[in-house]
Amino acid sequence: MGKQASSITLEASLQNLETINSFLHKWAKKANLSIHGENEFLLAVEEVYVNIVKYAYAGSLGKITIDCRINEDSLILEINDEGVSFNPLELPEPYLASSVEKRKMGGLGVFLMRRFVDDVKYEKRGKYNVLTLVKSKKKNAEYREGESDRR
Repeated sequence: MGKQASSITLEASLQNLETINSFLHKWAKKANLSIHGENEFLLAVEEVYVNIVKYAYAGSLGKITIDCRINEDSLILEINDEGVSFNPLELPEPYLASSVEKRKMGGLGVFLMRRFVDDVKYEKRGKYNVLTLVKSKKKNAEYREGESDRR
């Protein structure tokens, strides 16, 4: 398959989450992700997006650009924002051994993002935070076996 790419730029607002999910759903279909793989991918991106909206712009308005591309092996997503710099890969793994009742609310978004994609990279490019998420099409093929396509 040849390389495909497109991007979307939106105001960093929770009201745009549905638009982003629709954009990503189309890309998951183009990449032939399984339903399970697509759901993981969408959840990972949603966690990142919500964190950017809530924390990167600290109450001010800003933009988020999502660049999506497919190569032979993967669906690759770059999320760009101009908000407060934050490298989610520097966060320690959460302590999950305690019971749900004893844990504080929240704090699992980055953990879920790391689990639901196959590679994550962060870099600062000038004034932009750039988070790259990679979903492997090969690993996704394992989910495809025996899964009916309910799309």
